[in-house]
Amino acid sequence: PRLPPASPSVARALAWIEAAPDAEVSLSELAAACDVSRFQLIRGFLRDVGTTPHAYRIQLRVRLARRHLRQGHALAEAAQLAGFADQSHLTRAFLRQFGITPGRYRDAMR
Repeated sequence: PRLPPASPSVARALAWIEAAPDAEVSLSELAAACDVSRFQLIRGFLRDVGTTPHAYRIQLRVRLARRHLRQGHALAEAAQLAGFADQSHLTRAFLRQFGITPGRYRDAMR
């Protein structure tokens, strides 16, 4: 089923996050760019998207890393390109989202 359209502030936050999922933007900066408080942004995000802005950004980063792995990048390089602090951070997030480690995913793609 289609979700109802997001509120204007959440739509702006989504566009901001999707434009640069690897960028380090604090919740305060994101909320200020959307003209709402941090708490309003989190509540609106939970209501309209079903998750927090941080969790949404991590999900996008994991998908970006998966794309880099499919293109043949090394694990550490894919983690860096996707905006993760290190390979282990990518591995934890990847495993949580897909139920498989990025190394096994890369090996399966070969």
